[in-house]
Amino acid sequence: MTAQPELDFSGPALRDRGISKVLANNEEWKQRFFTAAAMIVQARGTVTSDLVVEAIGEPDGSPNVIGAAMRSFAVSNKLQVVHYMKSQKPKRHAAIVAVWGRTA
Repeated sequence: MTAQPELDFSGPALRDRGISKVLANNEEWKQRFFTAAAMIVQARGTVTSDLVVEAIGEPDGSPNVIGAAMRSFAVSNKLQVVHYMKSQKPKRHAAIVAVWGRTA
């Protein structure tokens, strides 16, 4: 009998699987997000999801892809949260957004 792989149900593992799933269904938008985010970081030194979405527009479907793309971009580019701020976008109702940048 073959042993079943043990599934990880920890918070980080569930988060990472969710990010992978939502991005897999939005590959073209994710690529545009990564390109715009890289240009914003280069120009400003920091980036927020609000700035990127302002540049490229919202994704089709679930808005969850915005946070998934931002986190994926930040991790792949070794960015860290510099601070948090209220969104300036009326549609976001002053949600708290992370400001990502290089700290080292």
